[in-house]
Amino acid sequence: MPALRQIIYEQVEQMPVIDTHEHLPNHDQHCPDVLADYLVHYMSSDLRSAGLSEEDLARVRCSELPVEERWEIAAPLWEFCRCTGYGRALDLAVRGIYGIDGIRRETISQLAEAYKRRRTDHRRFVLRELCRVELAILDSWAIDEPYDQELFRYAWQPEPFIMGDQGMLRSIEERGMRVKSLDDWLEAFTSALEDALRHGMVALKNAMAYSRTLHYEKVGYAAARSLFDRTLASWRAAEPEAEPIILPKPVQDFLMHFILQEAADRGLVMQVHTGLLEGNGGILENSRPGLLNNLFLEYPAVKFDLFHMGYPYCGESAALAKMFPNVCLDLCWAHIVSPAAARAALADFLDAVPYNKIMGFGGDYAFVDGIYGHLLLARENISRVLADKVEQGVCSIDRALEIAWHLLYSNPKALFRLDGQA
Repeated sequence: MPALRQIIYEQVEQMPVIDTHEHLPNHDQHCPDVLADYLVHYMSSDLRSAGLSEEDLARVRCSELPVEERWEIAAPLWEFCRCTGYGRALDLAVRGIYGIDGIRRETISQLAEAYKRRRTDHRRFVLRELCRVELAILDSWAIDEPYDQELFRYAWQPEPFIMGDQGMLRSIEERGMRVKSLDDWLEAFTSALEDALRHGMVALKNAMAYSRTLHYEKVGYAAARSLFDRTLASWRAAEPEAEPIILPKPVQDFLMHFILQEAADRGLVMQVHTGLLEGNGGILENSRPGLLNNLFLEYPAVKFDLFHMGYPYCGESAALAKMFPNVCLDLCWAHIVSPAAARAALADFLDAVPYNKIMGFGGDYAFVDGIYGHLLLARENISRVLADKVEQGVCSIDRALEIAWHLLYSNPKALFRLDGQA
């Protein structure tokens, strides 16, 4: 590592982190199977992209088969994926956490045993001791379950209300509320929002690009109410085993605007999934950051946190953050999606956008080991980009370190108003 980058990295390595986005379970669950855990997402998507069949992926994840046998199924295609961000993060995690030289035929048995013998407080140990994560924002459906409030706060997805169906209707009515109109539906959402706030929610989360466009038109109350009434009648008439009947898009759009007004009234952040869709399908165009432009104009009191650098629409994300005081950029997931793209995006973001609006890290993992590997890549990326800025004469070393501190700690702490909470 060049001397300047090493100087910056040694400081960045010691900085505490506010982690903007995770999918960890509420409790320190111990899946004893390293391949089942490590292939719950991300690397499994790269393996499928490389050519692994769904049937073979299921076999590799199957804990009933010997780990060595499962490894041989994945191994040829794993090598094609080893140099992706997903592959690199896992090798880094295995080396740093277990002292084992990566994931390969020669190490898989040793790793499988070490994984079974993890300490009972493995999650806290990795996050606090190894990663120096002060707080992480959990994106979890289990917001009403107990969780470690020293380590986590919540982002809550209102998607079940926006993309509502007869299953959501039953869920609401099982809690004792009879839904007779759109007003009742709005009341149920407001009640759920208040409950989420009591459980430590600090942000809303919109992940709907996986199922629809991010463009939400302004729809009048009367039109939305009429469509809702018709859908409600269809829900009541549907057989219990019928396919879900989703609220029509105009009602979804109306509900998103209603929710954003509630967010504005409460000073809440709206995190938004933009860009790449995890998995091996989907409509990428649905996730373009520019589709949200009308919302940025309509709700200036809402802070929008644009996730995943908007990859591959990184320049679009930067332009929106430059234009709008209420738009921030978030590099969660980014450093493993493509380390090189994350460096290029960060370099561009720093040239275009005030650096108090850039969030430097969110692990975005469902298992804690991945966070460790991802954070190593993130610290290295940030150090490389800032070393380049110093060499170009853009800033001093001291300013570069100040920027790093803001990206990893100060900016997310301020955005989510975490002062006094950590």
